[in-house]
Amino acid sequence: MDIPAPLASVLAQIGARFPELADDPVMAQSLLENVTSMVAEAHERYAAGAESSVVSDSYLDPAHLATGALHAEHAQHPAGAMLAAEVLFDAYLPVFVDEVGASSTTDVLRATRALHAGIWSRFPAGAIAYTEALRQRVTTAHMDSRTQIARDLHDRVAHGILAGLQRVDLTLLTDPPAPERTTQLEDAARLLRGALGEVQDLAVSLHARVGDDLLDAALARHTRDLFPAESAVAIRSSGTPVTLPNWKAEEALTILLEALTNWRKHASGSTATVEFAWSERAVTATVSDDGPGFDTTATADGRLGQLTMRERAGLIGAVLAVESTPGHGTTVRLTIPIGAL
Repeated sequence: MDIPAPLASVLAQIGARFPELADDPVMAQSLLENVTSMVAEAHERYAAGAESSVVSDSYLDPAHLATGALHAEHAQHPAGAMLAAEVLFDAYLPVFVDEVGASSTTDVLRATRALHAGIWSRFPAGAIAYTEALRQRVTTAHMDSRTQIARDLHDRVAHGILAGLQRVDLTLLTDPPAPERTTQLEDAARLLRGALGEVQDLAVSLHARVGDDLLDAALARHTRDLFPAESAVAIRSSGTPVTLPNWKAEEALTILLEALTNWRKHASGSTATVEFAWSERAVTATVSDDGPGFDTTATADGRLGQLTMRERAGLIGAVLAVESTPGHGTTVRLTIPIGAL
């Protein structure tokens, strides 16, 4: 590509200031394409007579998001790109004013706004994509740790409990002890079976993965795994489901599974319903049951472990609401934003 001399000069200044961009062939090519595109957009805005330089209302351009993801992949912080943009604006503004033939104060002001808009339009999307990429890395590392813990629970802890349980059962069958000891061993066996069930449930919950599923389908799949003997869980969905970013979907799935686990613990025998309501801006997942309920004002953080659930919701920009009254069931409502906001 033949680069105009003024633009080549600006690119050289940016490369001298940020050698990590100039020395990496992929980043250097991305820089060239973006700067060329910025200048072209500035010319288009000036020619169209655009008076405003506000462009953040259209920050979800896929190409700009892809640039942000590329910067994250190469560990390039958005601050570096913003500094490079300042160099571009400062060095190219006189050239741009001359290129568009701006002579009056009004035309110079419009040219300044056009160049600013052409450059700035890339950065909101880039920063959002960079942040989401980092969140994805954190989520992946978090899920890898959870998977390892789940394996240890299943392969070590659950196996050890099962081995101990088998020995108790064998003792009861082959060497009947005194009646009082029989009662103690039966109690021990009952406790071990309960602990084994809890460990297995925890292992499944920690190992939860949304994968390629939509959130409602993933919840249905994991509900079948966690509560194989339960037939009192109904999952319904309305609206048009969309695929959430992995880091949002994983945290949302964990919150909803926690709500269902608490339902089984504290409202055994009641029925539970999960309803997903999808819209363009958000999905609301409501877990409700007709169990005994509880007084939300009588516990510090709620019997449902609300503090942890709220913290998880906060990580994905979601809102968690818990409503319960003694004798009137419990409702957990999780509202998850769709898109970047």
